[in-house]
Amino acid sequence: MAKFILNKKTTISQYNKLKEISDDIVYSFKTNPEVGKVLEENTNCKFAIHTLESLDKIKDKKRVWFFLQAINEEEIEFLINKVYGFVIDNEADLLVLLNCLKDKKINLALRMKLKEHTIHKTNLLGIHFHRKTQNVSEWNLKYELEESLTKETLNLIDFINIGGGIPWNYRNYNVNVLPEVFNKIKELKSWFKGKIFIEPGRFIAAPSVRLETEIKSIDNNNITIDCSIFNAAMDTFILNVRLLIENELEEGTDYTIKGITPDSLDIFRYKVKLNNPKVKDKLIFLDAGAYNFSTDFCSLKKLETIVIFKNMIRVFQAAKKNNQYDEFLHKIQQEKMKELWDNKEDEAWENV
Repeated sequence: MAKFILNKKTTISQYNKLKEISDDIVYSFKTNPEVGKVLEENTNCKFAIHTLESLDKIKDKKRVWFFLQAINEEEIEFLINKVYGFVIDNEADLLVLLNCLKDKKINLALRMKLKEHTIHKTNLLGIHFHRKTQNVSEWNLKYELEESLTKETLNLIDFINIGGGIPWNYRNYNVNVLPEVFNKIKELKSWFKGKIFIEPGRFIAAPSVRLETEIKSIDNNNITIDCSIFNAAMDTFILNVRLLIENELEEGTDYTIKGITPDSLDIFRYKVKLNNPKVKDKLIFLDAGAYNFSTDFCSLKKLETIVIFKNMIRVFQAAKKNNQYDEFLHKIQQEKMKELWDNKEDEAWENV
């Protein structure tokens, strides 16, 4: 049965890459909540949360930047002593928030032009500017801020949050701009006197997760697998990304990879070269962690996410090589194995 495999080691590694060039990381939880859980347990990461329902999934609410959108006073009263700070992008919501503060002070990020004299009840005050997802060109950050904000405003704010947009590689997105993106962030950090926050989603989530599927049928070079883009790869719709497949070829026979529903849009890849695939073979989609939420289209079930821990990686690879992959996945899902995952060294797994 199709499933997601989340590599905890990769998640933490991606987080650390961004931590080196910023003062704080604010993970966009909507990108992949399962990746968010790994970050909460293993890092000091903060979280960008957009709904009260998502807030329930975070244990430590004091690590949350909550995005206020068309919110009422009752909801603000509920949130105000729970979360770390608020992000607002319009004046109407800002006025509702300020009316609720009374003698309280908050951390506030504004996604709007700042009126210097209007906001007094803050501990930290900053600017949040949003980068569109898979943004590969709009990275002249220092220039943008110099053009849009006065020196007086820049002197008033404590931080700048670069809102998302750090790109990642897909079959139809060959991203070779990451070194330049990182250099522009470093340039901004050297220039701005306050703190620099980065709000990644895709950059951390995508490479952390693989989608493991099984071939159900092959008909005239059309391969149907045991899941759908509607419950495994909604990013295909959101951004038209096409996931890379493990061991796909540069030359050879072309195949179309179709999802399990009859919908004509349920296509993972229109053209991919594979080495003589057969029914029941596994197809592994890489970088499958961003916006892989499930829908209820055709009553599809939400796919399970299995977290692979650092001490399991070598055994995981060996099991796959020795055709014991399914047996191994079954074992690691048993509750009694969890203590081993965290506390034993690699040698403890030699005879698993």
